[in-house]
Amino acid sequence: MAKVGAVHMVGESIVGMLNQRRALLAKAGTLAPVPATHDIAHVPVAKLVSNALPTSGLSLTCYHIGRSNHAPAIASSGMRAERVSISLELQYLLACWSGTASDETALMSWAMMELNRFATLGRGQLLGDVWERDEVIQLAPGDEAPEQLARIWDGFKAKYRLSATYRARVVRLEYGTGEDALPVTASRFSFADGDVALEPSS
Repeated sequence: MAKVGAVHMVGESIVGMLNQRRALLAKAGTLAPVPATHDIAHVPVAKLVSNALPTSGLSLTCYHIGRSNHAPAIASSGMRAERVSISLELQYLLACWSGTASDETALMSWAMMELNRFATLGRGQLLGDVWERDEVIQLAPGDEAPEQLARIWDGFKAKYRLSATYRARVVRLEYGTGEDALPVTASRFSFADGDVALEPSS
């Protein structure tokens, strides 16, 4: 399981992967017509509801964190500072801010293609020292209809931009120490040499 900071690092890892892939394709000369210098950034909801909106490139914003049904959480066995864990699913908005139709459509379609190709982020792609070695995050496109996307932008009080939603799961968080099992209330065991069934009764 991962540390609490892993929620932030999921977005950083997605953006890092996209930036790395774009740099590799640009070096190989196979990036066109995708702009090579426009920002691909992990931005908070606060930026989307402000007047300082991005002016170019792509933004990735986590707009919802919810409980995941794909992996059960481990219940704590009391009020002591023991191990606490939860499984989360993150919802992201990928938006394009470029000013021309060619840049806008090229950036969005390329990013969606890369997120489809690298739909599983393993330890090699997950940034930061907050992960266990076996952690894996799966990326899946959201199923929001265009009118649902428009409502998301209305919630931000921002004008609609070319955008798509993604889900990242399962982010398993944990902190504290202790055992995963409930406390033992009673135990009994004994041992003896030989076969007890063959010994004469007293």
